[in-house]
Amino acid sequence: MSENTNHESSHNSSHKSSDKSVTQGFYEKSSALLDESADAIDGPTLSKLHQARSRAVERAQSRRFTVNQWVPAGAVAASFALVAVTYLQAPEPLPHIYEDPVQQATAQDMELLEDLEFIAWLAAQEDASDGVESS
Repeated sequence: MSENTNHESSHNSSHKSSDKSVTQGFYEKSSALLDESADAIDGPTLSKLHQARSRAVERAQSRRFTVNQWVPAGAVAASFALVAVTYLQAPEPLPHIYEDPVQQATAQDMELLEDLEFIAWLAAQEDASDGVESS
């Protein structure tokens, strides 16, 4: 079985390395084509592109100030959401049925044992169903 696993892992690693080389080749060809097309742009078009870029950068910088105003409010809202989720997901403690703490701990241990027995039964059921499907 270890030979099969070794063969699969070497096959997967060679497949991953070939994917990387294909991706690298794609990036190199794309970069070369973009460089060639950028070199072929005429003067007036290049000027218009630079002007459009300058306007876009100016707009982005003027909007950045208004976005930064919302950052503290977003942080406060995220903090409240985190506290709410944490509080809502906290498990409720078991009720204190017994006055004696040792008896209470024993009852809690018995409840945990019942949970473990259920998990073992569930695993046995899954194993049994796997055996039925494979035959």
